Formats: sequence, C-alpha cells, structure tokens
Amino acid sequence: MASYFNLTLDTTAPTGLTLSINDGALYATSAAVTLTIGVTDSVTTGYQMKIWGIDGVEDEGSASWESFAATKSVNLTSGDGLKTVYVKVRDDVYNETAPVSDTITLNTAVPVVSITGPDVSRISKNAGKNQAIINFTADVIFDEYKVCVVPQNNSTQD
Repeated sequence: MASYFNLTLDTTAPTGLTLSINDGALYATSAAVTLTIGVTDSVTTGYQMKIWGIDGVEDEGSASWESFAATKSVNLTSGDGLKTVYVKVRDDVYNETAPVSDTITLNTAVPVVSITGPDVSRISKNAGKNQAIINFTADVIFDEYKVCVVPQNNSTQD
C-alpha cells in the first residue's frame, strides 16, 4: 500500500506589521522604552522578529532573530535627538516582512521649572471664582508643556 502525505508550500510573509514606541509618544525622557509590535496574522506560533536602531544594535546586519513578542523593552541609542527603531518579522518557514519603523525624540535634559502662584488658595465651579493664575519660568526654551491638577502635594501623574 502506498503512503501519502501533504506538503504545503507557504510563500506568504506575515501581514500587517506595526511598530509603536511608548504607545506612539513623540518624546521620551529616558532611553528605556517599550516597543509594541503587531501583525494581523491570528496565529504567530514559531514567528521571530529582528529589531535594530537600539542600543548595541545599530543596523540590521548586527540584529539577531529572536522569538516574536507583542511587547519588548529596549534601550534607545545614546544621546538626545530623533531615534528610529526598525523591526521585521518572519514566520516559522522564514517568510520575512519588509521592515517597519517608528521614531521618537529622546530628550533626557529635564528643565528646571520655577512656579509662582496660584494667586488664590481656593476656587469653585462658580463664575468669578473658577480660575487661578499660575506663573512659571524654565531654564530652557520649550515648545510644549502640560499642567496637571492632582489631589494633593507629591501626587503622581502618569
């Protein structure tokens, strides 16, 4: 009696590769960041990924294949400025995606900010009493700032 087997030719690379650094943030104040890597394939068993543009792995030639993970903690290359990280993925029979990238600006220089105010110690929701003036100065020029209202002194804010 003859033996039969099925052999499947797979020539399709993983699809829908995406990369996001720190959930799409524009800036990072620390070289330690988290990459979020995604593919639209429902099964990723045996998949591998290659990451470069990070500390110790400058280019694709120096990157190594590793098991695919949806998130990965890495360190950006040294020095402040625009950083570009690349990733590509291959399936269990080595069909590779084209590389994708994401960028983030690393700025580890934290400005010194001096705050004066507020001009009142209590506010309410009522017109005329629903405002406070706060002034601040910084030792560097910056393009963006964020003011957060927290419930008490030394409260954390994400």
